[in-house]
Amino acid sequence: MLLPLPLIQLETSKGSLDLVLFEDELPNTTACFLSLVEQGFFNGTKLGGPSPELRLNFGRNAQGMGAGFHIPLEFPRKLSFDAPGMLGLAGTGADNGSEFFLSREALPHLDSLLPLVGRTVRGLTVLAQLESGDTLNRATILQKRGHAYDDFYQEVTKDTRVVLSRA
Repeated sequence: MLLPLPLIQLETSKGSLDLVLFEDELPNTTACFLSLVEQGFFNGTKLGGPSPELRLNFGRNAQGMGAGFHIPLEFPRKLSFDAPGMLGLAGTGADNGSEFFLSREALPHLDSLLPLVGRTVRGLTVLAQLESGDTLNRATILQKRGHAYDDFYQEVTKDTRVVLSRA
């Protein structure tokens, strides 16, 4: 029996969004994201990024730095950035593990470039109102599956460089 997918809430300066995470397709990325939420990593961060009219990035601190670790990329074929409100991993480099983005429109050209982690199930009107510089006040886990995510993810510290694999 499949358990319900993890559900998170992003409380922003303009309202809240609820997102479902695609754990079945991206188990390591989902574990990473949920661990960061549990640690309060995203709380108080600013929304922005290089193309805020297309997507709003979050997961960097006031100095523009992420958590400083790498997560192996997962690219399930059946997922697509085919609508506004899709949650993606924002980078593919050596320190890609903490920066994510919300799409403002369909961005199918990103399907093979950036992992698609989840989608907005409530709050698309809030997403439409968000601007670069708005604050992600708090990220909260509303629902998760009954297993421990810390078995798959090494706690973020300044010495942590890579996410552990579920395999």
